[in-house]
Order: sequence, then structure tokens, then C-alpha cells
Amino acid sequence: MITDKKELHKMDTDKISQDLNRRFAEPLPEFYRRRIIFWYDEDREFEDHLDDVQLDDATLVRLTGRNTFAVKKLLCEDDIASNFLVYQPFGFQNDDDNWLINIQLYSEEFRSDLNSIWMNEMGMAATPVLRKPVKQYRKFFNAKSRRDAVMKLNSNISTVAQVHLAVMAAICKNSDMLPEHIIKSVICGGLDLDDNEIYHSFVNYGADNAFWIMVGQATGYDGGEDASLGNLIVHILLTAASRTIHHDHLAGLNEFISIPHQSYCYDFVSDWLHSDDNRRLFELARYAEAEGRLYNRFAKLTSEELAATECFPCINECILAEIMKEISDHIIDVDKIRRIVEKRRTQVWYEDVSCYYEGILQVANMQEFYLEHSSGFHDVDPCKIWKEYTSDYYKMDTYYRNFHLHFQRSLRASHPMLDDLFKQTADNVEGMYSHWYLGQLGENWSDACADVLSQYGRIPEISQQTDFYLSNVENADSRVFVIISDALRYEVAASLVEQLRRETQSKVSLESMQGIFPTTTKFGMAALLPHTSMDIVEKTNGTVGVLADGISTDAGYRDKILKNANKNSVALKYDNIIGLKRADRQELVKGMDVVYIYHDKIDEASHTADSAVFPACDDAIDEIKNLVRIIVNEFGGTKIYITADHGFLYTYNPLTENDKVDSSSFARPATESGRRYVITEKDAEMDYLLPVKMADSISSYHAF
Repeated sequence: MITDKKELHKMDTDKISQDLNRRFAEPLPEFYRRRIIFWYDEDREFEDHLDDVQLDDATLVRLTGRNTFAVKKLLCEDDIASNFLVYQPFGFQNDDDNWLINIQLYSEEFRSDLNSIWMNEMGMAATPVLRKPVKQYRKFFNAKSRRDAVMKLNSNISTVAQVHLAVMAAICKNSDMLPEHIIKSVICGGLDLDDNEIYHSFVNYGADNAFWIMVGQATGYDGGEDASLGNLIVHILLTAASRTIHHDHLAGLNEFISIPHQSYCYDFVSDWLHSDDNRRLFELARYAEAEGRLYNRFAKLTSEELAATECFPCINECILAEIMKEISDHIIDVDKIRRIVEKRRTQVWYEDVSCYYEGILQVANMQEFYLEHSSGFHDVDPCKIWKEYTSDYYKMDTYYRNFHLHFQRSLRASHPMLDDLFKQTADNVEGMYSHWYLGQLGENWSDACADVLSQYGRIPEISQQTDFYLSNVENADSRVFVIISDALRYEVAASLVEQLRRETQSKVSLESMQGIFPTTTKFGMAALLPHTSMDIVEKTNGTVGVLADGISTDAGYRDKILKNANKNSVALKYDNIIGLKRADRQELVKGMDVVYIYHDKIDEASHTADSAVFPACDDAIDEIKNLVRIIVNEFGGTKIYITADHGFLYTYNPLTENDKVDSSSFARPATESGRRYVITEKDAEMDYLLPVKMADSISSYHAF
């Protein structure tokens, strides 16, 4: 770093010598025989350093104020052929006092005072208009690093206002001179002027007054001597909000609003909202909410009146609170909720409260379903109920699952203003789903199919799980891949189908089949394997095992059963193949006609915690889609079946003791019992339970 002023001037005079010698060496204009250059230095900065200027082909003449006539005689009479550099360290108030003006008019001008050098260095025209503000910021421009920062702005500075902007932009380390970016940088430096380093630099270099003038012109804020950055951000945000909130709703806040500057403030906030650093604006908006007590004000407005305004986070809270209170009062406006959620989805900070919005959207979907089926479920034909479920009723299960998926997310991101209201909403959802939907539909289904299940154990007109291999795999004309996802119930499969159709170019269809009773993993997995008969064997631990043609259907035996039906078959586990390298995976299925892949995400989660089932459904969908991509891209598969061994019934609230049947009341001990079924020896009878005939080959047992 150079600190010696004399050494600094030595560097400047070296540069001056180079510039002057270059200009004297340039070709002369037409009809000119020599070059005269007047060096103006009104501040006399180089008066004591003229001896350091080295000229190759010109003579230096110094004006003193008393030798003007002599210099004029020299230039016009004594030597009319030589090049001259005339150093003039003063100016004239009136051209009439300048005896050399006629020579100056056809001569060239050169300025080498620090201001002129700096202006030239930064690409500014050394006009009198610009020289004054540059001189005003002499302290700022004294550092080359700061001059370089202004030069990098590359903005063709030609007005006084642009000089002010350039200085402020350079202090802010901005890449442009836009007022909004300068204001934003200062605000981000902290609302306390005493701790704001950028504002301190403004004061240090004399730019603070220019800053507040610029702020007033751009935003309309005028704090006078009490101007503060806190009031400025409140002013900007409220002025921006006044564009989307009726002025009557902002009554009493007029001192923070400037209607003529509404567009500027709105664009300022909008650009910041949709930038990568909008979290800082979030904090500032929270500050403005507290200063203006905006939550209490906005809470008195309707969600429709607030929906278009996005700059204040509390608006989301006001909207959600209103809608969730209405839901708790059993007032569910489906169209309104959908309209509001769709509007808010496109706005910033939605993700902060998306679990609540998406949750109430599912409530709206459930309400619409309820209204469409408000008369209840009264079909007497089980086939018709089946058809209605697979085409329509299943959607209620999806809405319920999706609601609780978002509800669980809300529990991981606690929001003190919304949590209790959302829990009340969950109670309403539970009532609609468990008591109305499951209660009425379950009763209708039980009444409709009780006799046929007791007589046949199945609905004869519906495709059966036990026929899956025979119908779809055994006589297939190409390689078959079967993904069996444990507990992938129908409505989850419907979501999977929708995503596969959207994300792949494949033909995707959805069909249903009736699971074997009881609907548990060991029975369902057995039913999907090739077999001519199924048998039950009692185990010493009080449970039963399932055999297919005399062979155990437990996981370790399924590959053998498949190979007995087709030697070019293999049973694989998703978890075992997903971690393998591509070549190793391909080797597993090489030469195989039938590939069974067992996937266990949902059922595995159910053994961890009931609350883990719903997120596991989304995870299962993602994993199955990935597996489909592997089968298509790596294995060359073109025919893929995705099925389940069984589904599940699930409610967020656990069953009460009144919902259960006490097994001690059974007339005969059960061979095996689960939460949803009982298997007993033949001819057993049990009160309160629905009898279901076991499959023909295991009809020596009864089930309920």
C-alpha cells in the first residue's frame, strides 16, 4: 500500500507523462502543423510536481497569471512550429479576461487533477457537472479499490444523481446502481442505524443524505430527522399491500402508505419475495406485523379479502384460522377452500404452512364426497358395492390418507397459532371418516355380503386372488414381472397408477381382485403363488402356516414353488436387489420367464407404529416407480404386474374397548386369531362375528 503522498503524485505524473506523450505523438488533424495542449489544474495539485513531467516532443510552459502576454507572444510569434504544453493552474471568471482564449479554442484540453484522473479512470466524462459531486466524494474516491468498484458498474454515468447512485452501489457491493437494490442492501444490513455497517459507510463518505433523498423519491417515505430503517420497511410493505387490500382495511396506517408510490413499492416487494434471499424479507415482514399489530387487524377480514396479498406471513395464519374454525363449526365451503388453496399455492412462504393448506383441501374433498353420498350406502348387491368402491368410494380413503399425511407433517413443524385448530380439524375428519364413511359403508357391505361369504367365502362374480397366477402368469406370451407390495391397498394403487401414467409412456391399467380370507400376509402371499390346493397346518405357537400343494409358502420357500411351476422363475426381494450394481441385478433375472419381486414398505411400517402407515404409502409408491424403471430400462421388461397380498383398514384414532370383541367369550378356543379375524375348527359358532367360509381346500376350518 502507498501511503506517501509524494510517492503517489510521482506515480500520477508518470502516468501523465505517458498520456501526454501519447497525445503529442498522435497524427495531427488536417491543416494542423503542430499540437498545443492546455493542461488545466485549477486545484494546483500538480503545481509542485511539474519537473517530474517528462515530454518527448513538446515544450512545457507554465502560466503564472502575470506572464499571459509573454506566453501568447511565444505561441503566436516567436515559435509557431513547436508543440507546446501550457500548464494553467487557475481559471477566469470572464472570457474577456482570458488573453489566450483564441488559442485555447483551436487547441486541445488536458486535465490531470485527481478528480479528472479518477473520472477518466472510471470512464466518466470530466464535465463541470460531474466534477462537483466527484469532488464532494473525494474521500470515497481516494481509494483505488472503491474507484474500481464504480468502474465495474459500467453505467455510463452522466448525471449528478448517477454519481450518488454509483457511490452508494459501490459501498453496498452491488453489481448495479438500481435504487431498489441499494435500499434492499441497506435494509438487510440491519434496522438499527447504529449497527448497520453499510449505513455507517454512507455517513462516513457523505452519502447518507443522498440515500434518504433517493428513498423519498422512490418509495415516498419521509421520516425527516427521525428517519429510520424500521419505519422504512414498514412503509414499503404496507404501501405494497395497499395495492391488494382495500384502503378501508388499512385505515389508521396512512402515515405508512404512499399511494403515488404504490407501484414502485409493490414491484420492490414482489421482486424480493421471489428472489433466493426472501427469508430475510420474511423476518422483516414479521417485524412490520408486530409494529403495526397487523395480525389483529387482518384477523377481522375474510379469507377472500386477504387471499391476494402475500407479503405478510400472518395472512396465511389468518386465512387458515378462519377456515379451520369454520370446519370445527361444521361449515365447510368446498369451493371457497379450493379457491383459496389454489390462490395461496402460487405465493411465497406457502411451504411454511403447506401442510395446513393441503390438509384442509383434503377436508374439502371429503366434504364434497359426503355431500354426493349424503343419503348413505344402501346397496344390497355386493357386486354393485364392489364396483362403486373401485370406481368411486375408494377416493374417500385417499382423501383421509392424504389428510393424515399432512397432519403428521404439521406435528413435526409445530405452529403455535395453528396447531390446536388443526387438531380440532382432525377430530372432525375422524368423525366424517370413521363414524360416517367406514361405519355406514362397512355396515352396508357386511349386510350385503354376509350370506354369500358364509356360503362361499367369496363373491363368485369377482376375480379372485387365488386365480392370479393361473390367469395372468402361467400362459403369458412374454416374460412376466410381478411386484407384490405387502399391504398395498386399492386406493394407494390408484395413486400409483395415476403417477405412472403421468411419468411414463407406458400403458397402465388398474383392475381389482378379491383377496383370500383372512386378509393377512401369509394367506395373501400363498394365494398369489402357483398352486392347485392350499392347506393349513397348525403350529405349536398357536398360529397356523399355509401350504401350497404341500409346500410351505413362507418367504424361504416361494422360489421353490415358482420353479415347480416354471423352472425359469425366480423370487427376489426388493431390499436385496435395489442395492446391487446394474450388472449384478441383470444376472439375477437372466433367462427367467417369471420374476416375482417382494416389496414390503407399508406392512413393515405398520409394525413400527400406526402413524407410520400413511407416509409409508408415499414411500412405497416412490420405490415401486423406481423398481418399474429398473425393470424396463435394465431388465427389458414389458409386462409388469403390481399387486398386493392384502390391504388395510386404518383410522388415526385407535379403537376403543367398546369396538372390540373379547376373545374370552368365544364358545370354543380359536386355532388362530388376529385383530380382524378368527380361525377355528369346523362347526364352531361365535356370537357377534361374521362367518366366512374358508377356501375349498382348507374348508375343514371355519373363519369369522
